[in-house]
Amino acid sequence: MKRVFFGLMMLIGFTACETPSDRETVGSTALHELDSLKKEKAQLQREIEALEANTAGKQEEVERPDSEEPVKEAIPVPEKPIKETVPQPTLKADRDKGAIHYFKGTKKVAVRITPWKDNHREVICYDKTGEVTYTFKDVRLSYTVFTEVVSFHENGAADRIHVSDNPGASLYYYETNYTFDEENYPVEKESIEYPQTLDKMLDNVRHWNLEKRVWE
Repeated sequence: MKRVFFGLMMLIGFTACETPSDRETVGSTALHELDSLKKEKAQLQREIEALEANTAGKQEEVERPDSEEPVKEAIPVPEKPIKETVPQPTLKADRDKGAIHYFKGTKKVAVRITPWKDNHREVICYDKTGEVTYTFKDVRLSYTVFTEVVSFHENGAADRIHVSDNPGASLYYYETNYTFDEENYPVEKESIEYPQTLDKMLDNVRHWNLEKRVWE
């Protein structure tokens, strides 16, 4: 008890001895520490905001699907140059003289169209040795058969030949498209009957057997 009383007396003595200058020093120190705490708080707040922003950015990257790709600009495709169409030689037969077409750069006959005689004529194809490879017979009577050389190979051989066949009084009309190789031999023919039927459309192509010289 005596010790407590003695301590209180000593505290009162020290308080009584405190000067105004000492109080000002203590107040100034407190204000300085308060200001420092405010600055530290502001700095901590900025760091927290920066961490939150960084965390939000990483979260957005995680949630974004991997399949999402940046939009790529379309690369312009260069226009293809327009291929000029090479004019095909025409084989127009004169009524009285017929017509002749040669292998390119030679005097060897590739296709000969005979003049009309008694409303008949022939369209004859040859190979380079002069051998006949195929013959078409045209007619202009009560029925008509007409052959047209549609195109040629670059070497002058026949490429495509079209034949139209009109039986006259018949209800049907026929067309046949022939293809030839560069040796002027027939390769394939496609027969078309009008009016068309599904069965004949599915089985209307034949190929030339060169050894037997027949269509198969």
